[in-house]
Amino acid sequence: MGSKSYGYTVRTERLRVLGATELLACLLLIIVVCWLAFPRDLAITLRNARLDAVTLSYMQAWLKAKPDDHELRLLMARELIVLGRFDEADVQLDRVEAADAGYQSQVRWLRLQWDFKRLMAMEPELRDASRLQAETLASLRSQNWSTLNGDQRRELAEMTLVLGEVEQAVRYYRLIATEAEHPGDWYEKAGRVLLGQGNYLASGLAYGQAMAASGDPAARKQYFLEALASLEAGSLHDEALRFASRYEHLYYRDKDVLYRLMRLAQAGGNLTQAQRYAVRLLGLNGQGVQR
Repeated sequence: MGSKSYGYTVRTERLRVLGATELLACLLLIIVVCWLAFPRDLAITLRNARLDAVTLSYMQAWLKAKPDDHELRLLMARELIVLGRFDEADVQLDRVEAADAGYQSQVRWLRLQWDFKRLMAMEPELRDASRLQAETLASLRSQNWSTLNGDQRRELAEMTLVLGEVEQAVRYYRLIATEAEHPGDWYEKAGRVLLGQGNYLASGLAYGQAMAASGDPAARKQYFLEALASLEAGSLHDEALRFASRYEHLYYRDKDVLYRLMRLAQAGGNLTQAQRYAVRLLGLNGQGVQR
């Protein structure tokens, strides 16, 4: 193709841009060269990269060259699950599982995440009767607590609660509390869940555990009051007053707590204890009180 200008024929053909096939081949060549030159650096980069179309292409090319890189395959499966690309994730998990290279617990964990994510995408009224609900519960129960890290254990506890396995979720909360930096938070979670289930005695005990595990005076006071409220909600006044007697010495100068204890004793029909709290309150009149 051409045009005439000042007596000359000028070619106006455009240079051909690389097609998709040539571009992909060039990309794969770059990957292979990088792998040959810097295999470890490239592997680390792929593990730390956010999954997008380009990174996925890199990972796929890498796994063709290094099919035994099961850790990267698991990482890719995890990211594919997050993106909702379940069939592609399943292919990767199948390959890791078939290799039988000691990654079975990681595969089980990712399959649970896959099932749970799909289940949560369903309409709530359809979940209980679905086969996926049963499969997800089976996957949940197959998890080995000892092989999970801290984040996974917390996530497992929350998934367990969402799926209605309340007693197991509470057990998980208590296990997490034994190794958590702030154990009171997890005992409080257990107490709140148990209260919602109408298990008032267990709820009060859980708040008591939260109180005993906390070093913050404000938090201890809050847990103390929540324990009393849980027990009183179940009309367990005797248990509430016994619990109060163990810790009342901490609040002899706290007018609000003493008033709460006096009302609790009155509600429980223990007039002697109610009078003792009332006398203590009268003794605080005119004095500085703790709030």
